[in-house]
Amino acid sequence: MREIIFQGTNMVKTYGETTVLHGISLELYRGDFAVIMGSSGSGKSTFLYAVSGMDRLSGGQIFYKRKSSSGEMIDIAHASEKELTRLRAEDFGFVFQRSHLVSSLTLEENIRMAGLICGSMSEKEIWEKTDVLIRQMGLEKAKDRLPAQVSGGEAQRAAVARAVIAAPGILFADEPTGALNKANTEEVLDLLTSLYVRGQSILLVTHDREAALRGNRILYLEDGSIVGELELSPYRGKDRDREQKLASWLEGFRW
Repeated sequence: MREIIFQGTNMVKTYGETTVLHGISLELYRGDFAVIMGSSGSGKSTFLYAVSGMDRLSGGQIFYKRKSSSGEMIDIAHASEKELTRLRAEDFGFVFQRSHLVSSLTLEENIRMAGLICGSMSEKEIWEKTDVLIRQMGLEKAKDRLPAQVSGGEAQRAAVARAVIAAPGILFADEPTGALNKANTEEVLDLLTSLYVRGQSILLVTHDREAALRGNRILYLEDGSIVGELELSPYRGKDRDREQKLASWLEGFRW
């Protein structure tokens, strides 16, 4: 049986008199590469921020099962700021459209700092894991440079490394390739895919079909409601049938 790590019930988010999320109920599973798609203004980013505790729901519940052996269930919708801070440091990883690296730190220092903030690893473990991630992300030549001295792709790869150094229970990615060119987009998507293959749970928000193709579960959001879901086999490279299946499914939403 698949292990549920997120379970949301009747999730509502309003801003003033505007309702952005309309009673969404959803389960996310450990090991999923779940993708949220939808047109601009459909509520994709709002959904991600609410699920991850970066924004508060206006109604409903969202429970998260911690990665620890105890499997503690946290009610994110009603958690204290202290509890949410702990989750963001220990259980959640975040990658955004911009890398948001600390400009005064090198790429290596940015990655290592995230390990220190987590607080669950020794200094030796942080150094060792930083070295491993730098190799995995192909950042050996750029590790001693500041963010302003590297390409957008290198900065975003460092941001991915920073997000996963604490082995998060889930990695949240909000349009992580939105500001990259095609070559750098492929590099970042390949990294996310490799993390997924190694067991990393991922929730990705995107408007890009190429990014969506990497997922095994595609959810379509329209006017704050989930109106469709498509399941795909794990990504194993370019696949014309897979591309056509997604394209045909998206056509049903006038995409």
